[in-house]
Amino acid sequence: MKHYALIAAAGLALAACSEPAEDTAAMDSAMDHGGMDHAAPAETADAAAPLPDDGVTPVVEIADAWIRPHPQGRDVTAAYFTATLSQGHADRLVEARMDGAGHIELHTHTMNDEGMMQMRQVGPQDITDAGALAFAPGGLHLMVFGMDPVAEGDAVTGTLVFERAGEVAVTFQARNTAPGGHSGH
Repeated sequence: MKHYALIAAAGLALAACSEPAEDTAAMDSAMDHGGMDHAAPAETADAAAPLPDDGVTPVVEIADAWIRPHPQGRDVTAAYFTATLSQGHADRLVEARMDGAGHIELHTHTMNDEGMMQMRQVGPQDITDAGALAFAPGGLHLMVFGMDPVAEGDAVTGTLVFERAGEVAVTFQARNTAPGGHSGH
């Protein structure tokens, strides 16, 4: 019985992170997908090590923050954004919070040895002045659990917590596709 519950939970998470289904049958198929492995968080060796203090307090700018409307009848969805440093050389995203969410996890998609797409929780994510930290469909994303459903056009306020810059307020716009019409695939 536990096996079936785990398969159902993985299917729910897969549906929230994937492209919106074209019809109910496609959504049901995605929700019943038993091949998704929702593995334990992956930690990097240096993720636990504090960032070096270069004497410059980072300033993190957030753009294109959006959240997928909930699949019908589900309380899990995914959110995305792009973070850049407008000041400083390095920082690390350590936590995300959203008004009304039970909890949020940082996730990514990877391909396993059998060629199956695998979603897994990841640890803190580094951002440097060399480029943006992008959370987008098919890659890094926030898994949002336990939130009342949002519909296209809604706005959800939240906070991204960085190791050095601290808390950064963000508003996630509920939409079916990424800003600019790009789906990330």
